[in-house]
This record gives sequence, C-alpha cells and structure tokens, in this order.
Amino acid sequence: YFNTKHKRYTILDAPGHLGYVPNMIIGATQADIALLVVSAARDEFEKGFDRGGQTREHGLIGMSLGIKRVIVVINKMDMVNYKQERYNFIKSKVHKFLSKDMRFSEKNI
Repeated sequence: YFNTKHKRYTILDAPGHLGYVPNMIIGATQADIALLVVSAARDEFEKGFDRGGQTREHGLIGMSLGIKRVIVVINKMDMVNYKQERYNFIKSKVHKFLSKDMRFSEKNI
C-alpha cells in the first residue's frame, strides 16, 4: 500500500489464471478500480477473449462485484512487433465488450 496526502491506496494482485479465480474474486470485492491486463500475443488474446475466456470472465466478475472503473493494459506488444493494427483491434474488441456487453460507463474505461 501507499499513501498520498489525502488518500490511502492498497494494490492487490489477483492473477487471471483459472486456478486463481477465487483469489481474483476476493480481490475484486475490495476494489474500487480494476486493472485488466490483456495479452496482445497471437492466440493468447483470442483464447482469453473468446466465449468462456478469462478476459471475459474477469470483466463479468468485476462488474458483478460493483467495480465501476477499469484501466485496460495491453501487454506483450513486443510479441506482435508493436503493430498499431493489433493494438487497435484489441482496443476495439475490449472496449466494445466492456462498454456494450458489461455496461461499464464509457468515461470509466
């Protein structure tokens, strides 16, 4: 944790692997903001984002537990040679999922 003059922040790491979903749920119940890390690597993003994938599951869990704000991090861009097209594709898919399917407010993504 760390403090500023006006706030105290606690950072909880809740890994996204299937075996850690209970830990993710416990962490999410205490969260005001979620940091959703998605892989840009070919097939990793698709596997996590397809129906039943961990990315979708974590979005649903977060929204269900009352998290209102989400910061999305696109990781492993080096695996796709920092291609702008890949970034835009992932950004578009994740944004649509969070805003339309999960109904997160546009201003909070």
